[in-house]
Amino acid sequence: MSALKGARSVLKGFGREREAKWTKPGTLGVQKMSLRSVGTAGACGLGIALLSLFGGGGAHAADLLTKAPPVPYTETDDFWTRPYLFGDLGRTQLKERGISLALTLGDEAVGNLSGGNKNVGANAGQLFFQAKFDMAKLAGIQGGTVGLTLVDRFGHNLNDDAGIPALQLTNEVFGRGNILRLTELYYSQKLFDNRLELKGGRLPVGSDFFFGLCEFINLTFCGGQPGNIQGGYIYNWPVSQWAGVAHYNFAKEWQLSVGVYDANPNYLTTSDSSTYFLPGVPGSSRASGVLVPVEVVWAPSGPLNGTWRFGGWYDSASTIDGGLPGIIAAIPGVDGVPGQNLGDQRGRYGVYESILQRLTVEGAKAQGWYMFLNTTVADHRTSYQDYQVALGFRHTGTFSWRPEDEVGFAVGTTHVNSAALTPNAGGNEVPIEAWYGWQATGWMNLKFDAQYVINPGGRGYNGAGVKTENAWVLGLRTLVHF
Repeated sequence: MSALKGARSVLKGFGREREAKWTKPGTLGVQKMSLRSVGTAGACGLGIALLSLFGGGGAHAADLLTKAPPVPYTETDDFWTRPYLFGDLGRTQLKERGISLALTLGDEAVGNLSGGNKNVGANAGQLFFQAKFDMAKLAGIQGGTVGLTLVDRFGHNLNDDAGIPALQLTNEVFGRGNILRLTELYYSQKLFDNRLELKGGRLPVGSDFFFGLCEFINLTFCGGQPGNIQGGYIYNWPVSQWAGVAHYNFAKEWQLSVGVYDANPNYLTTSDSSTYFLPGVPGSSRASGVLVPVEVVWAPSGPLNGTWRFGGWYDSASTIDGGLPGIIAAIPGVDGVPGQNLGDQRGRYGVYESILQRLTVEGAKAQGWYMFLNTTVADHRTSYQDYQVALGFRHTGTFSWRPEDEVGFAVGTTHVNSAALTPNAGGNEVPIEAWYGWQATGWMNLKFDAQYVINPGGRGYNGAGVKTENAWVLGLRTLVHF
């Protein structure tokens, strides 16, 4: 089995394939609809996990993952067991002709019981539309694929509404603007008996690199870690940028991936639709450069399959703009050595590992225990958050009479650079999260969630240097496949 097939195998085992993040992760795409009314604070409503059905190569899924609808669809499925809320609507026939379509709504309704300065609820979510076109069936181009993903986000950030000074979002689906974004538009070509895949277009870096699952509501455990702590220049789902990627299966169960991304903070715009909605080229920025991620994947096959990633990145952009999230304006001197003005620095980098591993085999429907372990370390010269670690477990088939229900538990930490000029310098934020996942119908999944965030912000201080409490957050994530 190739590394790509092995990677997809373990993601199936996890019951998710998102870009996490898919997406992350993710993180599914979007069609423009008026959903602002859905995203009202305190709504218990439709909640989510982002999923990327089209992760290229052996890497990811989008910034939120969750269980994909079963296939093939049969017309005998009733309302409660069929995989789509509105039925098949001809999509099975379209897929046989080379066109795969998906429309999914996800939402995270959360509320803080303690911590911050206000006990309130907040709701955020996204509607995402995805299309994949098999060019072998449509145009006779063997190994060719065209992918499109649109994402429409809505809602509010609980950290802001409740005054929780956390480094990581407590409802991870929030962010990058309540707008309709072009998240993926790419062409992929497989060559040499599928050993090589070349992919280019508008892509989030997390669609092909980094950790690919998003089964938790705290951002620490969701999607690509490098983007979690370096969000000023590594853009996870739903933000895309012009990029080219190569995946090469150089041995059985082994894959090498290299990407080149246009690193420009103007991709984060929420006001220029020619960049965020259309595949335009953003205006230049003094912080522009090139982002180059490199990743090696080992995907052991067999009953206890897994996906083990080891990688790093280099970004050539200037760090002169201290206003970018996650970048320190200056590092003070130590023991008589002059300090550094980061306006004189160019280049920033980091390394990471991500392990997804099945631990037990307990049934025919992927029942059993799974685990993940992620570690990311970023350049201490330019990183406000300079490392993040996350460990999580999931069990599918919680009860014999509920073979698709799941439980999950995770603990992690994000560290504030000791050289940062803030009260939280050198501190660690430690979130703990647990959930129960109920497969309510064939087309709807609910997760009942609890988080406990220790030392929000690193040492538990707000922007004014005032000590804050640890935070208890309860939530409901819902995913609906239309």
